[in-house]
Amino acid sequence: MSLSSTTHRKFSLRLLLNRFNLNYRRRENLWFVILVFPNLLLLAIWTFWPFIHSLYLSFTDWNLLTPTWNIVGFENYLKLLRTPLFWQVTRNSMLFGIGTVAVGLPLAMGLALLLNQPLYLRSLWRFIFFSPHITTTAAMALVWKAMYDPDFGIFNTLFAFFGGKFPDVLGDTRYVLPALAVVAIWKSLGFSTVVFLAALQGVDTTLKEAAAIDGANNRQIFRYVVFPSITPITYFLLVIGIVGAIRTFDVVSVMTGGGPANASNMFVYQIYTEAFTNLRMGVASALAGIMLLIILVITAVQTRLRERWVNY
Repeated sequence: MSLSSTTHRKFSLRLLLNRFNLNYRRRENLWFVILVFPNLLLLAIWTFWPFIHSLYLSFTDWNLLTPTWNIVGFENYLKLLRTPLFWQVTRNSMLFGIGTVAVGLPLAMGLALLLNQPLYLRSLWRFIFFSPHITTTAAMALVWKAMYDPDFGIFNTLFAFFGGKFPDVLGDTRYVLPALAVVAIWKSLGFSTVVFLAALQGVDTTLKEAAAIDGANNRQIFRYVVFPSITPITYFLLVIGIVGAIRTFDVVSVMTGGGPANASNMFVYQIYTEAFTNLRMGVASALAGIMLLIILVITAVQTRLRERWVNY
């Protein structure tokens, strides 16, 4: 067999293999498109298109009743910025979001540390703390509203036992936002606790043992070993916690209706009010756009600060 014939066969075999790999990659890409397309279609129908349409409506004066509308430019946005109610809603949403996360996350971390110990009936305690997360929010809000009742609620009964009187927290502008924050913290506590618990169980035990051998106490082990190891999970819960709190609707709708005097009114409930009570869909869409912008800014700031304290 000549050298040229051998070289020709090797070259032909290489072309065949390259063609086979190309066809294989094409088949892989085809299957990827087939499997992903249904999800992309659902996202396009239920997420991307509503977002684009809502953004378009924010520049119109549509009243939800007439089939036509006019383009008004940035008038809806300027109208909101000139309204004191908008700034009150923004303030309520920010305070509610920061308050629930600032209290809820440390509490969830503490419970996770406790449930990570060899406790008696530990699985039962985990279920008890997680059960509020899977409870229907509207039903839970009705129960808490009954508990907050200043005349017949359980808190008033406890206060009366000690000779006191439980205030009308849902009817007082000073207490209504903290009262709702308590409900939101109770609702989300189980989820955050379980996620923290999973993160704690993933911490390398050899690092904790090495720190203990070097003379570190429990507080120092948590500060320098455990917490740095769970900072990615902490960051994740921080982001979804603030975003979820800002988007709160059902608790406000069931328990207070935004009152008293709009002291508990927040973004999503005000969007609902503008759209389906005031019939100002353009203003409601503009408010939704501003809420999205605020969430994006908060997330961007958190992502920027992540480099300083999150360890991967």
